[in-house]
Amino acid sequence: MLIATLSSIPPRFAKIGATLECLKRQSVPFDRIILYIPKNYARFPNWDGRLPDVPNGVQIRRCETDLGPATKVLPAVRDFAGQNVQLLLCDDDRAYTPEWSTRLLRASQTKPKAAVAALGLHSEWVDGASTQRSLKPRAIRRWRITDVEFQLRFFAKQIAAGRSWRDVQAPHRRVFCRSGYVDIFEGCGGVLLRPEMFDDLAFDIPDLAWSVDDVWLSGMLARQGVPIWVPANMYEPDHTEAEVFDPLVTSSVGGNDRNSANRAAVAYLRKTYGIWSS
Repeated sequence: MLIATLSSIPPRFAKIGATLECLKRQSVPFDRIILYIPKNYARFPNWDGRLPDVPNGVQIRRCETDLGPATKVLPAVRDFAGQNVQLLLCDDDRAYTPEWSTRLLRASQTKPKAAVAALGLHSEWVDGASTQRSLKPRAIRRWRITDVEFQLRFFAKQIAAGRSWRDVQAPHRRVFCRSGYVDIFEGCGGVLLRPEMFDDLAFDIPDLAWSVDDVWLSGMLARQGVPIWVPANMYEPDHTEAEVFDPLVTSSVGGNDRNSANRAAVAYLRKTYGIWSS
């Protein structure tokens, strides 16, 4: 069974339709599309409790605890524990191409013991450490400045925009030029995994990692010996209108901005569990 799982926040409820609709148009259709909504939100204590309208075929499930952005997958991990399912987690502010699920499933067939992500990071990119990783091959990123296909498409969009060229949004691009392993997945691109890849400790999120689910969840996979594989030449998903509403990427939580929180979480996971050190 293939299940799409995601969460959202009240300021975005009116704008998540674009993401939900693209999940319904996948070349490999989902057996279920589940939107997890906690009963209360830590960031939005004054939420009036009204739920979003969702298209037919999308199920809203309520969960007791607000796990932050990790709510997109951890409740599903618990709901489908012990079942033969694959969970494809995603974000609520992205538009995924119709072949997105197909590409990830195809890669999963070649790497059945790995979580498969469209996008990812090496831990040294986050904290500047120079640790050499033994898990090979490593995924190689295509530099934006040397991405000829991207630059030509971006230039064409700017020309077409005329005097408004400065306001043109960059087109999506194929971020990785070589398939390989990464340390940290980027959930915005989508991640295909199985419930049994996490254990109960994944739910015990420390405050310093609450806002940076990608780092925390990736660390929990590493603890369990689950690698993260990124297939080459997958397009990053476009943003939707929901992106501008209270994004965590530009927010400060507990006095830490996103970069500081990522570094703190990586340092905590390295020290506490000895991961990403060889």
